[in-house]
Amino acid sequence: MDKTYLIKNQLYIVILNWNQLKDTTECIESIQKQTYKDFHVVLVDNGSSDNSIPVIREKFPWIEIIENKKNLGFQGGMNIGIRYALSNKAEFILLLNNDIVADPEMIQHLLEDFPDEAGVVSPVMYYYSNPMKVWSFGGKINPWLLEILKFPREKIILANQLIERDFVPACAWLLKKTVVEKVGLFDESFFPAYYEDLDFCLRIRRGGFKIYINPKAKLWHKVSASSGGECNPFERYHMARNSGYYFRKNMKIWQAPIIILYRIGSALIGTIRLIYNHQIAILKVYWKGLIDGWFGQLPK
Repeated sequence: MDKTYLIKNQLYIVILNWNQLKDTTECIESIQKQTYKDFHVVLVDNGSSDNSIPVIREKFPWIEIIENKKNLGFQGGMNIGIRYALSNKAEFILLLNNDIVADPEMIQHLLEDFPDEAGVVSPVMYYYSNPMKVWSFGGKINPWLLEILKFPREKIILANQLIERDFVPACAWLLKKTVVEKVGLFDESFFPAYYEDLDFCLRIRRGGFKIYINPKAKLWHKVSASSGGECNPFERYHMARNSGYYFRKNMKIWQAPIIILYRIGSALIGTIRLIYNHQIAILKVYWKGLIDGWFGQLPK
């Protein structure tokens, strides 16, 4: 992209909030400190009950707030923000989790290195609790299994050029409007979260766009803040259920035998691990999630 960046008012930042005043406040404060200043911020609130919206409205009177009457999940909330941005002629939309803190130059780097063929450009994501350790810098998708190929999280990113990826987590996506116009919005059947970003990345690439990580752009992520941390009953159930739906939706006939066998093996290993760790309660919700995802009816 040309160093003149965008015409005024063409970048909208969409942040989702649900009962997380402290995290959302810290996220917005990191946006206030950006070296690139020409943007609108839209906060979509998913029916918070912690009085966070009056506090945010008073503290940040310059941001726009959309209040949903109930929790629409990550996908539903983000879709509302995306539609609002596009209705206001946004050319680019930056989707942000509220549990991240952005480096002051993050937006500038994302915008100044946005190739024409790109659909999404994302920063490198570090642990908030361990600021020098990489949480994610995206990955490749195994074409046979439709799973993400794992990369060492602690690997240090030294490259200055963009790195092409098949997938990046939707903690921070700089998304151009033509992607949404061609491939659509988030699939809300992945309510409330998990696998929706992997599904969207598949659709972006199938739509002819590329996905990049910009190593110069950085953020710090409070991992699984909204679900109460990793490997809890909420996270295990919805991860299992949405994985089943993701594979049902996206696998081709030629992929089905190997994916089904692989997923059965993965479920058995997961079961043994939970039994060994005496996590019987989590084991029950894990299997309920698998059954609901592969055979059950998903929320609309």
